[in-house]
Amino acid sequence: DPRIQNPNEVLVEIMAVGICGSDISLLHGGNAAATYPRIPGHEMTGRIQAVGSAVTKVKAGDRVIVEPIRYCGTCHACKRGRFNACRYLEVISVHADGGFCEYFVCPETEVHLLPDSISYELATAIEPCTIGEQANARGDVREGDTVLVHGAGPIGLVIVDVAKRIGARVIVSEPSEIRRAAALEFGADFVINPLHEDLKS
Repeated sequence: DPRIQNPNEVLVEIMAVGICGSDISLLHGGNAAATYPRIPGHEMTGRIQAVGSAVTKVKAGDRVIVEPIRYCGTCHACKRGRFNACRYLEVISVHADGGFCEYFVCPETEVHLLPDSISYELATAIEPCTIGEQANARGDVREGDTVLVHGAGPIGLVIVDVAKRIGARVIVSEPSEIRRAAALEFGADFVINPLHEDLKS
């Protein structure tokens, strides 16, 4: 069992973990950045079981979601709030062990309180949802824009959902009939099969 080693750490009992495509890639040795052996799983939620002596943000019994990156907080990128570009960045389940386990220890900065209104299972989708939010933010999507989404997998569907909430018109290019139908359910205005339809027309 993992143990708290530092005063700023928390012990989390893992309650649910999402299975990401990157976890499958890791399993098959397809992630060139990964170090092995490695426990996968970065979309994790749980309940705080114990806290170190310096922890102030959470307490035993709190429901949390675990952030999937580890950063120093002091480098140039971190000082500007770009923690994902940290000079010493560690990605959970790539450079450090992930949540496919019963218990997980991490600094308190990596856990965020989870409202009782969100189940542990549903909360595992929060991390993928942030990718859809970020894609729209980086694309500067605004009301009235037309957005083209290539692929209606989980991330593509989140991008569709966010773009529609912003007020954009969304076109989805996806070869799978099932995923095209899902894109329409998520609010896509148009869907095309790129294997049989010309995207330009």
